[in-house]
Amino acid sequence: MPSPQDSLFDTVQAPMPRHRLFFALVPSEAARARLAEVAAALRARHELTGRWVQPARYHLTMAFLGDHVSLGDALLASARCAGEAAATQATPFVWTADRIDSFRGRQPPCVLRGGSEVPALLALRDGLRRELARRALDGQMGRSFVPHVTLAYAERALPAPVMLEGEVEWPVDALELLHGEVGHHAYRTLGHWRLGAS
Repeated sequence: MPSPQDSLFDTVQAPMPRHRLFFALVPSEAARARLAEVAAALRARHELTGRWVQPARYHLTMAFLGDHVSLGDALLASARCAGEAAATQATPFVWTADRIDSFRGRQPPCVLRGGSEVPALLALRDGLRRELARRALDGQMGRSFVPHVTLAYAERALPAPVMLEGEVEWPVDALELLHGEVGHHAYRTLGHWRLGAS
């Protein structure tokens, strides 16, 4: 029979799950299909290897709220209030992507990029920052904002940005609050708000 002291050293506890929470723009089915086409062409033409993002996970992050051991009711209620308020003040717009680029990293993210000077996009981002700050939830929001959609975590960076033969037009009419457990491959929608809806 093991002693209590033995059990202290023999027991291995499973790590606590980390719950990732963030606001994002999620593409329509038509936009998602176009993004998947771009990713497939990139994979074929440039022979990139690495971990490719499943089309169901495509999104454009607007605000990261951090990783949490648990998602309390107060946190979710505050985040939902902020999202609803920011979306109400915003207007629908079209985000246009025209190139693929690499970010720095051990597995350099291969991303779809486009215009960052879209007034309605910046207004939504600023409004979301204000609403999160009112609820003390803006601590994870960096000052810089580079709109992008991650397509892959590649084994090497692209030597130069790749311009698309045809631009990707993504009509944006909603803001979503997404949740995922770190290390898992699915996101859940915890809030969905139409832009400009009162």
